[in-house]
Amino acid sequence: MPGSKAALNIIIILVFVGLVGVILPSEYRIERSIEVEAAPGDIYPMLVDLRKWQQWSSWGQRDAAAIYSYDGPDRAIGMRVQWQSEVLGIGSIEISALQFNRKLTYSMQNVTHGIEATGEIRLEAFDNKTRVIWSSHGDVGLNIIDRYKLLTFDDKLGRDLDVGLENIKVLAENNFTAS
Repeated sequence: MPGSKAALNIIIILVFVGLVGVILPSEYRIERSIEVEAAPGDIYPMLVDLRKWQQWSSWGQRDAAAIYSYDGPDRAIGMRVQWQSEVLGIGSIEISALQFNRKLTYSMQNVTHGIEATGEIRLEAFDNKTRVIWSSHGDVGLNIIDRYKLLTFDDKLGRDLDVGLENIKVLAENNFTAS
């Protein structure tokens, strides 16, 4: 009965994978930072205007054919960008809290990939520089497959945050204007 033994082994492996998946964490928090030789007031305008995110975020660079639409109050709580893209899927970002020249908090949803997250970009002034700290956190719930995906999520999303921060640095240090 080699077939039944193979089937039993497969069942044991699946049960093991399922049990491990259940004990994996469902919550994540990813944070990256960079020092920029610019004042918070030089950086904040490119953060608070979601139309400018395409200029510095890695997501904006990933699919030139993406379709974006904007609604809500301009550069204020409730401003929202929605996108449709072959590469990025369908999703949105909405500003949920602001502290002038200090912090932007947003909620992000990617319907295609089933992701909901809260993000925050903080600006901390020191020695004529600004530390820009970008974080994202969320919870994938009981989805075992998503819990396994979290094992590599820090590298993947962290890379996106790093690219965005590097672009913010270049733009801010080269006198970006939010016209």
